[in-house]
Formats: sequence, C-alpha cells, structure tokens
Amino acid sequence: MVSEGGDKTGSYGKIAKTESVSIVSAAISCDAEFLQYMSSLKWEGYVHSIFDRTVNLHSRTNDEFYTIANRQVDNAPNTLITDRDGFANQGLAVGDRVYVEHDRLYVGKAFVLTLRDVRVWRSKLPSYPDDEGNLRSNAAAAASFIEIYGKGSGIKRTSERANAMDQEMGRLLTERSNGLLRALSMGEASLASHYAIQLMGLGPGLTPSGDDFLVGLFAVINLADGPLQPFRPMCEQVAAASADRSNPISGMALKKAAAGQVRESIGDFMHHMIHGSKTEVIRSLSRVLDIGSTSGTDIALGLVKGLKLSLDKKWEV
Repeated sequence: MVSEGGDKTGSYGKIAKTESVSIVSAAISCDAEFLQYMSSLKWEGYVHSIFDRTVNLHSRTNDEFYTIANRQVDNAPNTLITDRDGFANQGLAVGDRVYVEHDRLYVGKAFVLTLRDVRVWRSKLPSYPDDEGNLRSNAAAAASFIEIYGKGSGIKRTSERANAMDQEMGRLLTERSNGLLRALSMGEASLASHYAIQLMGLGPGLTPSGDDFLVGLFAVINLADGPLQPFRPMCEQVAAASADRSNPISGMALKKAAAGQVRESIGDFMHHMIHGSKTEVIRSLSRVLDIGSTSGTDIALGLVKGLKLSLDKKWEV
C-alpha cells in the first residue's frame, strides 16, 4: 500500500533503501520546541503546501503544522530556517513524506536537512514598561508610519478597493476590529471574544487579514506585566475556535500568538517600541510591514492598536 506521504514500505518505519535524496542542505536555525520534538520523538509527517520561500508540513506525531523556510525568512514558532534559496520547482510534491532520522530531516526525495549544528531560537517578548513615556512617543510614530507606508486592502482602509465584494470585506474588517478594541477598552472579555472570532478567516490570502490583526493584538496581550494580561484566556479561547473558521497554517500562527510566541521580526519591533529610539522603531517596523502582501500591515496594526489600548487603560477608569 502506498501511504499519503509516498512511502512504499507499507509502514512508517525504516525508509526503503531504494529511495534517495538529491540535495543535502544545512539547517541554520530552528524554533526550540520544533527542534525538541524532532530530537526526542520519532517525528514524521508530510508536505502540506509548497511556496517559493516556504514549505509547510503537517506532523503525524502531534498533529501540528510546521514550516521549512529559506534564508530570507525570519525565525518564527514551529519554523526551521535553511540555507536554501527557494523551494518551488525543486521536485517536492504535496503529500511527500517528511521524517527525522540520525540528526537529519528528510523532505520527500527532494532534499535532506542536516540538524547537527543548527542554532536554537526561542520566541521572546519584552515586558511592559514601568515608564510609558518612550512607548507612548514610539506608538504615535509607528501609527503615522503605517498610515503612510502600510499596504491597504486589509485592515487598513483604502479608497482603491476594486469592487463591491472588496468594499464589503473592508467594511466588515473595520467593524469587527473596532468592535473588538472597543470591547477590550470596556473590559468586556466575552464581547471581545465574540468580535475576535468573527474576525477569523476574514480577508484574502493564506493568512487572512483578520487573523493577522489578531496575531499582533495577541502579542500585546501577552506582554509580561502589561495592562491587557487579564485577557490572555480570551486569546486561548479564540485560537481554539480557529479550526472551524480559518485554514490550518493561519490557525497555528494564532495558537502560538495566543501563547505569546511570535516571529522574530515582531519580537524585535515590540522590543524597540518599548526600549528603542524612533529610528530603531521605524527600521524594525519596516521589517514587519514586509511580511507577505498585506499581512505585515495587518499584524502591525494589531500591535500598535493593542499598545495604544494598553496606554489608554480605559477599562480601569
């Protein structure tokens, strides 16, 4: 029997000796939890989707989704960065078996990644500051930069929406994101959860605009000692609902953000917002805005609006 992953041995034990891998590449860095799973368990799964800069994997070991990325992508939860330039037209196919054996990650018959000298990366968010002066100034600068340089058609409204469907999508994104922020400002966790769940899956792309906005907002909620910390249970509740409302890749990003785990560029931006100069803020914000098509702008808006909400603390009045 041929398995979903293409293994002709009839099981997921040892790979048939007739299989071969054409390219050997090095893993540069890897999320700590992903690496631990690969090191301590007989990790295996299959290729879920293939893009030029990334390959998404579905693990049969723990039913989570993981990403192999090229050297241009920043570190992120459940992600392994390689020295490869790209993955399109490299002999990979959806359903190819992926497994770990002897410090190597085998990806179909296309290539194998050596894990022995990989650098371990851990997602880290800063703590909320005791003195909010620098954050307040940087939040205003970041909001202005997004208004000028952020990409429209997602959470950021634009007058260039091409058709009635896009206009309606924009209206819903604005209505639900504003409703979420308003509910948080009143301390209404249940109402906030309602609006957040309604945002999930809303918008085009592999990671819809509503999901991206939530990723940014969840990062702020998870700042240690931050004013929004009481809403952490809401994040977990919303992420748990993503299986029915969004795609698996976006849902995994939401799940990780709900636990305070976000990609490196987001963590760097948050650090500079709290501790850095305006120059550092704009430099790191530009990296966030470069994520995907409109994803970076949607994430950045979730971050900045969440930080401004933290500064206002209206629910405590």
